[in-house]
Amino acid sequence: MSIELDPSSQLAFRRPLTEAIKESLIIRNPTQLPIAFKVKTTAPKQYCVRPNSGRIEPGQELEVQVQMQAMKEDPPADFKCKDKFLVQSVAITAEREQIASADLWPTMERDAKDQIREKKIRCAFLPPLEHAITQIQEEDENVSHTTVSTQQQNSQAIAPPVATAHIQSTSTTSAAPSLVSRDSYNSSNSTSTGTDAHKMKRDLDNAQHIIQNLQNSVKQLEAETNTLRQRKSDSASTPSAPTLTAVHVAQPQGFPASYVAGAALIAFIFAYLFF
Repeated sequence: MSIELDPSSQLAFRRPLTEAIKESLIIRNPTQLPIAFKVKTTAPKQYCVRPNSGRIEPGQELEVQVQMQAMKEDPPADFKCKDKFLVQSVAITAEREQIASADLWPTMERDAKDQIREKKIRCAFLPPLEHAITQIQEEDENVSHTTVSTQQQNSQAIAPPVATAHIQSTSTTSAAPSLVSRDSYNSSNSTSTGTDAHKMKRDLDNAQHIIQNLQNSVKQLEAETNTLRQRKSDSASTPSAPTLTAVHVAQPQGFPASYVAGAALIAFIFAYLFF
């Protein structure tokens, strides 16, 4: 396992490059052994690295300051920096502990070059901070505009099926009344039939009740007729009684009251059945 770098692949320097710019490079040792490191660059006159070599204990990290010297003028905006850094590292075993620091790297490059681990970092020039802020805002606006356009397109793409579904729903709804009207027609017929039967039964009950009342009235009239006849016979034996004389005058020429009640009952039944 080798060292870990932060940043891991690119060291960026922000314009204007006509001023000295300093950036940091963090080197971590995640191994169980001490590690010796050394930093090299393809442009040693352009960059100052401090420290450019050293030792990192297990689980520790070290900050390396990389300062880029000021340029006479900014390179063009589309200029691509080709400068690179090379970070070499090697584990310090018990045998290598006896080697002096100044002799460690010459010894490793001569005797154990295959055990040296290397990581490369590119250099990049970034636009000025104001330009970067403007660019970020423009990108945000473009993203927002793209999002809105996408949502509108999706809405338009979804709209036709919804409209079709609405039309189908409308047509289905418009067709529904015919089915409901048939059901309601059948239901109304059955309800009407049931209502007529109920009405006839109710009228028959009323007729029976009226007949019963008429029969009771006939019986009452027959009883009164018998009473009047009895009083008539009593008045014949006692002609001076004023009451009997008045009752005798009210009698309709000897026509029985039961006949009158019976005729009325027959006329009612006839009218009910035929009219």
